[in-house]
Amino acid sequence: MIATKDARTAERFTVNRDTACSFALRVVEDPGPAKIRDVSMSGVGLLLQRRVEVGSLLAIGLVNQAKGFARTLMVEVTHVTPAAGGFLVGGTFLTPLTYQEMTTLVL
Repeated sequence: MIATKDARTAERFTVNRDTACSFALRVVEDPGPAKIRDVSMSGVGLLLQRRVEVGSLLAIGLVNQAKGFARTLMVEVTHVTPAAGGFLVGGTFLTPLTYQEMTTLVL
């Protein structure tokens, strides 16, 4: 086997014995295209074409290309309501947006 140069941009550190990985999940279901309806620092409203279940986790990408903002966030689905064109889905961010991120998205 040929050794290759390590492409990491940041040094990794060994963890202590109290540190654990609590989960590793595959994204197994694609809810299709999403349209953002509204956003707060703690959550988001989306219009999805396919139904998702309350309690499920979604990985979403929020983007504002004009301001150079792109972030992937995990959202726990809190409600699903049938709506014209699909389903209105509300969810809570597992890691809330900062005030600066929020203003970048909406101002």
